[in-house]
Amino acid sequence: MVGNPIGVIETALSGTENILVLAKNKQSKSMVYLSSMEVYGLTDPSLDWVKEDDLGYINLKSPRSSYPESKRMCECLCNCSFAQYGIPVKVARLAQTFGAGFPNDDPRIFAQFARSSVAGTDIVLHTEGKSRGNYCYASDAIRGLMLLLLRGEDGETYNISNPETSMTIREMAELVAKDVSGGRVAFKVDKPSNAAKHGYAPDVTMRLSSDKIGRLGWRPRYGLAEMYKRMIEDWYEASNVLEEPGVTK
Repeated sequence: MVGNPIGVIETALSGTENILVLAKNKQSKSMVYLSSMEVYGLTDPSLDWVKEDDLGYINLKSPRSSYPESKRMCECLCNCSFAQYGIPVKVARLAQTFGAGFPNDDPRIFAQFARSSVAGTDIVLHTEGKSRGNYCYASDAIRGLMLLLLRGEDGETYNISNPETSMTIREMAELVAKDVSGGRVAFKVDKPSNAAKHGYAPDVTMRLSSDKIGRLGWRPRYGLAEMYKRMIEDWYEASNVLEEPGVTK
């Protein structure tokens, strides 16, 4: 997003257009586009829950906006393809998704926290950890996607997120330190002086609502602590060797 923002935009738009053309040519019965909760940008902090129409602000001057803004355009492309050609596409806005089956060298924040837990080393935050995250276990997300393929309404958008897992980065660090690690690790804040160049996302306050997909019958099964424990157990089963944990946001 920071080093190659043009590539991010071009990949998203070209890839999505290719899949939509394929769906049109093959007369697909159903298609789900995997979007992201990042399309919301900075939402109204007064909202208790953010629903599918509650889009917020994205700073177009920031190269990091190449990702959320291109995902917005891809959603628009999907909806226009439905309106113009009748392509039966639905949009799924995924919360951050993880669980058993994810590699132990994944660079994202949840994996860094998990590696710290396994190694017994403190979790290092490179921000104050005030940004709120929204999460979903992998199999819960897959069930949601399959449900949208079969029962979702064409031209509509759905959040896929477990509302019970919504918490700040700092709260998640505390949960991993206490509940996942059993108190063996702590967390600390070490903010770099040049944090802006690392491309950290701006702090967000949103809590994603899953009411819309819930009306189709979807219910998440796994909370955040169990998501971590199942992922770590899977790592142990796959290998007894884990990489040293790094610092994280």
